[in-house]
Amino acid sequence: MKIYLVNILLLVIYGAFLSQDDSQKNKIFCTMASLNWILLSGLRHLSVGADTLKYGYFFEQAKNIPWLTLWKERVGVFIYGTMGKDPGYILFQKTIQLFTRDYRLYLIIIAVIFTVPLGIWIYRNSSNSLMSFLIYSCLFYSFFSITGIRQTIATALVVFVGYKYIKKQNFWIFLLLIIVATSIHFSAICYLPYYFIANKEITNKYLVIYGCVLSGVFVFNENIFRLGTKLLGYDQYIFREETGTTWTFSILLMALAIVALLKKNEILKNNAGAKHHINGLLIAVLLVPFTFVNPVAMRIIQYFSLSIILLVPEIINSFHKKERIFVFFVACSTLIVLLIRNNPTYLFFWQL
Repeated sequence: MKIYLVNILLLVIYGAFLSQDDSQKNKIFCTMASLNWILLSGLRHLSVGADTLKYGYFFEQAKNIPWLTLWKERVGVFIYGTMGKDPGYILFQKTIQLFTRDYRLYLIIIAVIFTVPLGIWIYRNSSNSLMSFLIYSCLFYSFFSITGIRQTIATALVVFVGYKYIKKQNFWIFLLLIIVATSIHFSAICYLPYYFIANKEITNKYLVIYGCVLSGVFVFNENIFRLGTKLLGYDQYIFREETGTTWTFSILLMALAIVALLKKNEILKNNAGAKHHINGLLIAVLLVPFTFVNPVAMRIIQYFSLSIILLVPEIINSFHKKERIFVFFVACSTLIVLLIRNNPTYLFFWQL
């Protein structure tokens, strides 16, 4: 727990000396904040993170698979339609193993692959990089920096790199990123609709339709969930994981959506592009009912819920200048309380 609180303290110190209004200083802040998470993620003990040891086992297995066998049994899935799960990931591992066969270095490389695009994404799109990194460091780090690897890579591709092409409306490059990411973690396919929804104007008619759809999802959540996973072929392994119901995060998403919609006029007046983040959050909320069927649906929500990293600073800016410091303080306090409440553990790899 202490190391996470030290990280928060460092972020606040960086933010105090590196003005968010100065582009060069903001770039330095994002670089230093990203470096914090590269070190925390890459230097974690193998016991930290539910899947860290499991991925270490996969990494060792990949060393013993010849490239020819890989072509026949794994790459063939693209050509012959043979059965295979996330064949792109083993290709990724084998490629990395051309340079290093050390799992510790592999974890550091994964941390760089995810965190550098995250830092660039925040630097280019956030109106308050400090708040954005605080949100990541309290709400999202435990999955992307500590636990996941396949979905972590996929998320970096479609969310952080892909957002550039959503803004430019370059569908084909975005689609290519989706295809590559899907081969690494199939859940990435669910992010494809965001390309067509991100630019939707937040009109009253749109919100009425959204409310009706959300109501329908709450009523028929189990049927829709099972049909969707079957059509996508994701049912082969989406039901194998059992975790606790994600009530706290779900309530947080819904509360933020309500506040964002109440303040949408001010938000969009300050930044018309914030509609991307509002739409991302609305999709996340639309998927919340599926977590009541199976909490693993949160894996899909993660792609869209990352929008709050950029949206919360816009919500804060929608308040009057005299109120912003108070709102910022409340937001920071809430995030830190949630972090402490989770009581996460951490060890560096050299600790016993």
